[in-house]
Amino acid sequence: MKNRIQRAHQQLTGLESISAVIDLGTMASSDLLPLVRPGPFWDKKTFDDVRAVLPGFNRLISADMKTLAFIVKIDNDAVNGFELEKRLGQMKHILVTAFPEHPRCYAAGIPVLRAAFERYNLFNALVFGALGLLFGTLIAFYIFKTLWAGILVILTGSLSVIWILGIMGIMGMALNLATGLSFGFILVGATATLFHMISKYYQLLKTCSSDRALKQTIQIILRPCFMCALTTSAGFFSLTISPVPMVCQAGIIISIGMMLAFLLTVMVSLVCLPRYGRTPGQIHLKTRKDRLDWMTHLIARAGFKKPGTCVWAGIFFLGVMISGIPQIQSVKHLTAPMVKSTPEAVDLHFIDQQISTTTSFSIVLESMDNGFDSKKFWYDLYQFEKQLKAVPGIQALESLTPLIFHLALKVSSAQVMPEFVFRQILSKGLENDILRTYLNPDSKKLRLIVHIQNQSSDQIETILKQVNRLAHPFDPDIKLTLSGQLLLLKSQTENLVAAQLKTLGLAFVMISLLMMVQLKSIVLGMLSLIPNLFPLVTIFGIMGWCHIPLDPLTIFAAVISFGLSVDDSIHFLTQLKREIAASTPEQTVRHCLTAAYDVTSRSLVSTTAVLFFSALGLIFSSFSHVFFLGILISSASIMALVGDLIFMPALILSVKPLNRLLAIKMKN
Repeated sequence: MKNRIQRAHQQLTGLESISAVIDLGTMASSDLLPLVRPGPFWDKKTFDDVRAVLPGFNRLISADMKTLAFIVKIDNDAVNGFELEKRLGQMKHILVTAFPEHPRCYAAGIPVLRAAFERYNLFNALVFGALGLLFGTLIAFYIFKTLWAGILVILTGSLSVIWILGIMGIMGMALNLATGLSFGFILVGATATLFHMISKYYQLLKTCSSDRALKQTIQIILRPCFMCALTTSAGFFSLTISPVPMVCQAGIIISIGMMLAFLLTVMVSLVCLPRYGRTPGQIHLKTRKDRLDWMTHLIARAGFKKPGTCVWAGIFFLGVMISGIPQIQSVKHLTAPMVKSTPEAVDLHFIDQQISTTTSFSIVLESMDNGFDSKKFWYDLYQFEKQLKAVPGIQALESLTPLIFHLALKVSSAQVMPEFVFRQILSKGLENDILRTYLNPDSKKLRLIVHIQNQSSDQIETILKQVNRLAHPFDPDIKLTLSGQLLLLKSQTENLVAAQLKTLGLAFVMISLLMMVQLKSIVLGMLSLIPNLFPLVTIFGIMGWCHIPLDPLTIFAAVISFGLSVDDSIHFLTQLKREIAASTPEQTVRHCLTAAYDVTSRSLVSTTAVLFFSALGLIFSSFSHVFFLGILISSASIMALVGDLIFMPALILSVKPLNRLLAIKMKN
């Protein structure tokens, strides 16, 4: 066993970016071990004697002596993500080779979980993009009844993604969860532009030649489609204020990608529609109504037949969702986000049960003078650790204190002098000792490692607050700080959520101004904001009522949904403005609303369907955060459609002052 551990230790330390490996062999070589237990190290009696004294020993071998562990310290800046998982595979191969009778090797820790998180979520992001392309193709074929419409979706979407991959390569941006999600949103943006162009082109083919239909399509559709791409791009560009580089890069890529997808879609449509689209004769052929016609007719009945009821129902829905917002809880610690069926979750559970919990943080005590040399300090530290162990949720505590008092009792049981033992430890020099983890003599720092049970975010925060409250016994010249990746993730999470909320406000302002510019009307610009409250309020309301925590991904859904949902409002209100301008004196606002609805409803329903079914693909993720993201985006997409096609027409028809304002515009 000793030789196997030594051989595995040498091979592990020989791997690139491995800074240290701690195992039973490292413990056996400690120069303090003879003071704790003279005699042979490699027997059960020695293990039992040193288990409660030497810090970190419990993490190297289980109490039943059946599970052996290696603690591997890595350079997080040099190796992470896929590179870390590759290195992890090499480590497992080394250990399985050293211990062939035990072929199952487990690995856990925050770096391992983060790498798995990136891998699973990148896969989910690519699935999201693939589903967007698949459903866009199928829906295009279904609503336009021609194979070429589906081929155009594939062509425009593929070209957009290829260009974006090239831009990412030039800019040196990595493919990760955030940048991977960009493919799906860019595909949805390209599909929406294509659907509106094909719909208008086929509509115009009924009354004019293909060349004239294409020319008029460009004149009518180009400006609103451009504004849709611009508003969506502006919404995503606001993500660049995020403090997290991954999210900032996603904002840049998606904002560029939306504009690029618009340009490529227009160019491909100009070339392909006259050559491969339907002819005027085919357009006039009688076709039976499909389910999309039935759906748009059903939506029209709700919004136009009973507008007052729809308005009150919409207000009631908004009220219910708003009342759920105060119940939203913010996640401060992204711990254990995987479902229990994943291999990483199985490994984590096994190590937690057999060795020690992998969720931990450090308490660092720094002496501003020579505070560690006093007897009072060590007795205060002993009481402090005793109180820490009594805190609910804390599983174990590693420190030098048990060793210091154990050696002090051996020296003199009559007068225990822990400060004397501490000075002796310092004089021995610990450059190659395992105790270096808990003592840095150069900077005069002591480290306590606190292992906590796999708790929820709020429970972890409660534990940290209790630790801070218990820190009062120390003298003012002893500085206490908390550190570790658990605390680093907390800081990143809080900063990201705060930045995303600012991003949402910035996106709201930018998009509102662009809507007013596009519609050339403050009234219509403000009116466009009303239906877009539905997706935002839906997201936050569902989070409150369904206890979905506010974290970096769920707040990301609000920015995404608002940036995409305004597209429907632009197309509907642009067509409404066109109908108002072309109206005759005997026509009413209802007539203009009905005409605008008839022109745009099929395209709006079909583009919403693409986003809805693509987002539903995220619910199959192995991570709860991505699952919630899929639920929120799909729900928001449906409510955005309801706000544009049901609530907004009903509001215009029901609210007399608003109806009169539009009637005045018709007369002017």
